Amino acid sequence: MLSRRTSNEDSASVSLLEATSLLSTTSNRSVSPGRLPLAFNRQTFPGPARGQFERQLRQALHEQFQALMLHLPSTMQARFPHLYRHSQNTFALTLGILRLLDLTEAEQTTIAMGAFLHDIGKLAIDEALLKKSEQLTPQEYAIIKCHPAYGADILTSYVWLPDVALLAYHHHERWDGEGYPARLAGEAIPLGARIIAIADAFDAMTSDRSYQVQRSPREAVEELERCSGTQFDPLLVQLFCASGLMPTRRASVALPCPVNH
Repeated sequence: MLSRRTSNEDSASVSLLEATSLLSTTSNRSVSPGRLPLAFNRQTFPGPARGQFERQLRQALHEQFQALMLHLPSTMQARFPHLYRHSQNTFALTLGILRLLDLTEAEQTTIAMGAFLHDIGKLAIDEALLKKSEQLTPQEYAIIKCHPAYGADILTSYVWLPDVALLAYHHHERWDGEGYPARLAGEAIPLGARIIAIADAFDAMTSDRSYQVQRSPREAVEELERCSGTQFDPLLVQLFCASGLMPTRRASVALPCPVNH
C-alpha cells in the first residue's frame, strides 16, 4: 500500500490518480479493535498542505466524473443531475469526517470518491420508483436494494479505482449485520463504507425527499445517535455528532454538473 503523505516539499507529493490505483481500503497501520485512526494528536496535514490536498482531490474527482460520464449510456447521463446535489453533499460531509482521521492521501481520496459516486447504481433503477411517495412493496424494495450492486458493477467497469466500487457496494451495510447486500457487521464493513453511510443518511434526512418529511440538522443528529451501534458505527457517530466537529458548510466538488449531462 502507498503510505506517503503530503509534505511542504512539492517533490514529495504523490499524484492522486496514481496513488489511488495502488490503494487498499485497509490500512497497514495497527489500529486496535474499537478504535479509530484519529488525527487529534498529530497534525497530519498542516493548513496549507491540507488546502492543497483538498483542491487536488476535488479536481481529481471532477476528472473521474467527466471520464465516467463519457462511458455511461446517454439515458444514464441525462439522469445524473438528479443525484448530483446529494452526491456533492455526501462528499462534503465525508470530507469533514476525513479531516479528523489519520489516513493516507490515497485512503482519503478513495473514500471521498466513493462518497461522491456511492449512489450511481440508482441510475439503473426506474426513476418513478426512486421518487415514489407511497410505501414500497416488498418487490419494489428488493429492486431498490440492488442499487449498491449496480453501482459497484458500473464503477468496476468504468473507473480504475476498484476500492471505490467496493465502498459503493457496502455503503448500506449495518453495524449490527442487518444491512445489505452482504450483511457484513462491525469492523468487517470497510471503514470508508461506514463513513459514507453516516454522511449519506444525514444528507438524506435533511433533504427534501418525496417519500419522507425533511428533518432539521438537530433532528438528523438525534436519529444518528439513536441508531448508533445498530445501523451505524458508534465511534464514527460520536465523532460526527460531537459539538463543533459536525460539518456545516457544503462544498462543491469542482465545477457545477454540466446541464447536458
